[in-house]
Amino acid sequence: MHNIMLKQSALLLFHVIVSQYICYCHAEQIHDQKNASITTRLKDEVSDQIDKNSDVNEIIPKKYHDSNYLKRVETARKRWKLIFKEIKSFAPSTYSENSELKKIDSSKFFDQWKLLLDGESQKNITRSVNVTKRSRQRFEGTSSWEKKLQQWADDAADSLKEENEGKGKNETSLALLPAINFSPRPAKAGEPILPHTDIADKSKNICIVTTAALPWFTGTAVNPLLRAAYLTTGRAAAGGSVTLMVPWLERVSDRETIYGKHRFFEGKEEQEEWIRTWLRDTADLKQASVDLQIKWYTGRVETLENSIYSMGDIIALLPEEEVDIIVLEEPEHLNWYRAPGESWTKKYKHVVGIVHTNYFVYAQEQPAAFIRAPGMRLLSAWMCRAHCHRIIKLSGTLDNFAPEKELVENVHGCRKSFLNYGVELSKVLKSPEAANHQVFRPDADPKVYFIGKMLWSKGINYLMELLKYAEESAGLKIDMDMYGGGPNLEEARDRSESLGLSMIYHGAIDHAALAPSHKIFINPSLSEVLCTTVTEALAMGKFVIVPSHPSNDFFSQFPNCLTYANKEEFVGNLYFALTHSPQPLSEEYTYALTWEAANERFAAAGCITVAESEELADVLSHTESGLEIDLPPLIEDEIRRKRISTTVKRTRSRFRQFRSKLSQEIRNSNVLGEDLQNIMIKELDKRLDLNVDELLASPKLKVKLSPAELDKILLELYNNICGGVGGDVFRVIGGGANVGRQKYYMKQEALRLRMQEAQKKRDELSSQTDVPLLPASRAPQFLIDENTGGSSTVTKWIKGSLKRNLLQGDSGTFVPGTKKLHTEIFIIIT
Repeated sequence: MHNIMLKQSALLLFHVIVSQYICYCHAEQIHDQKNASITTRLKDEVSDQIDKNSDVNEIIPKKYHDSNYLKRVETARKRWKLIFKEIKSFAPSTYSENSELKKIDSSKFFDQWKLLLDGESQKNITRSVNVTKRSRQRFEGTSSWEKKLQQWADDAADSLKEENEGKGKNETSLALLPAINFSPRPAKAGEPILPHTDIADKSKNICIVTTAALPWFTGTAVNPLLRAAYLTTGRAAAGGSVTLMVPWLERVSDRETIYGKHRFFEGKEEQEEWIRTWLRDTADLKQASVDLQIKWYTGRVETLENSIYSMGDIIALLPEEEVDIIVLEEPEHLNWYRAPGESWTKKYKHVVGIVHTNYFVYAQEQPAAFIRAPGMRLLSAWMCRAHCHRIIKLSGTLDNFAPEKELVENVHGCRKSFLNYGVELSKVLKSPEAANHQVFRPDADPKVYFIGKMLWSKGINYLMELLKYAEESAGLKIDMDMYGGGPNLEEARDRSESLGLSMIYHGAIDHAALAPSHKIFINPSLSEVLCTTVTEALAMGKFVIVPSHPSNDFFSQFPNCLTYANKEEFVGNLYFALTHSPQPLSEEYTYALTWEAANERFAAAGCITVAESEELADVLSHTESGLEIDLPPLIEDEIRRKRISTTVKRTRSRFRQFRSKLSQEIRNSNVLGEDLQNIMIKELDKRLDLNVDELLASPKLKVKLSPAELDKILLELYNNICGGVGGDVFRVIGGGANVGRQKYYMKQEALRLRMQEAQKKRDELSSQTDVPLLPASRAPQFLIDENTGGSSTVTKWIKGSLKRNLLQGDSGTFVPGTKKLHTEIFIIIT
């Protein structure tokens, strides 16, 4: 028990010291800014603004490296040294069988540490693997000139807004306020569920449609495949089935671009066999590799986005009677450029959309981002709302799409190969061998890595600045292994060298290969929705250091996940991980990372309970439910508003008097029939009750519209825009240069089918032995071109087409008596 108390005290002391150090640095910075020279203040302002292609000494000239700055650095390092000593001396480092730690819940130590950072009391500590809502400070990246400029602009806007409010002026911004107060929640165990939405029902036929296929190892290819494979368990015996629908790249160039020339498939059957082999051998899902049904839709690659989009109508490929529940992986992606056709929600009883990607963030990095990014956000919400009955967001980092339909839930799991290593490592960490482990013992040489695409949007720039801060302020220098490729690889290499960081770039590698070699994984990304590599690293039993961000809320509950909200916390977490062994994963935490647990969460989040259905119906039954839009004031001048309001009221009063007299005249009329009299009087009695003063000062547009009606209107609007003659133009302008011509593609496909049908008729006719065939020389005279030499002409081209279609096969014979068929073939071709 003495060791346990020491560990609790050490972790508490660590965060108290870090907090005191942050306060000290802040106070010291204020003191220096008041008393130091202008050169020192300039040094403080620009020390973090290191350009990616510049050296530190180029940004901060030597004349600014004065004694005050060096003294501050020395003081900071001394304080960090004391903090590191406390962390290393008092906190328990191993979790062996002989340790007193074995007797209690060791995860509480990590939880106490995190709850201290969150500002919560120890009584709220829980081992639940559900995401807890905390008022945790968020990491928003390191400082930069762009960020400071944005902050100054925001401050100026806020100041101007407060000034206008102080003068009594009205808001002039447009805001859409949902008047429906309702939000869904996952179903609880034993709670009644609407039968047609019950994903857990093994007798249901489920179809999962996704935007990528193996061997492209991207999240939207791997995760839907594993979800579908695990959902097949026990379903065949109950009469149900699971179908995975993936894109077939019909163009050879697209297949080479996505899969590489070393993985080239001649046909769908060959690629399907590759997928089933991967499921059987790599994912260790032998039965699922047989039970899973795989269907294909035609896809093409949009080069600018490096994404696959469907060509033609996918919905037409899935008969309604064969599908009970549809799961759309990336519903917005599947419907942006989809060909005009029937709606998902009209054809199928229950449609669940799983949103994987924050396309708004990616759109900000593309050309014309100031137009494209807001348009992408609006279109994504439009597509999700119109095409789904339920929307599942993998994390809270995503925008709102349809509040009455959506909820946040991590429905992804982890492959067995990662979990198996984590289980074996946990056994080692609980044994006496832990003290001598080459990688995971506390005093082992630090093995730290990052794996992912080499993109600035993945936070690589933040990682460099954090490592540089750790080196300069705390004297903590590490070797960082970087795995992965990407368009910013060379720029990242150059910048890390200019900063003097020890970052070694190794290229792409299978994450599982790093299981025995590295102890700490750092993922600095702020653009992720839910990072797969973080899941895999936690499953392997590693320390994971990530920013405090909505995309990491699910992971923050795990004891080996260390989140940071600022640079000081990053340094403290990094040193803690370097000097300690990871905590062995309990069975509960291990199960939370499995696909079995993920599908349980998916079934609970994807269904609709009876209580939820009744509550939503009750909310929508109220007369005030709907959408309310605040508009800018029509007239800002108050005196002018009163003058107009008085005039309108007088006019309305006079018109009502006239209308009343007219109604009396109609009643007394002997010319008009009784039915016509009643109709006219009814129309004259109608009144439009408006508060003119309120309308002019603060107009509001309230639309009494249920979500179902709104979805219907949005679908009709989309079909009117994209289903007409100009639909292809709209899709191409919207970014689908290679995939936007959907109507043209469908016409070409119809033409191809007609050609095939005509060819089939021609083959059947030529196979009939009772049809007299004339020699080629007996072909019509007008097809014989005596002058075959010289350049091609239109006449020669037409004659050549006729010869190819009217002369049968290799025999070179002409079939008489088939004028109708030949004419049809000729018309199709021309």
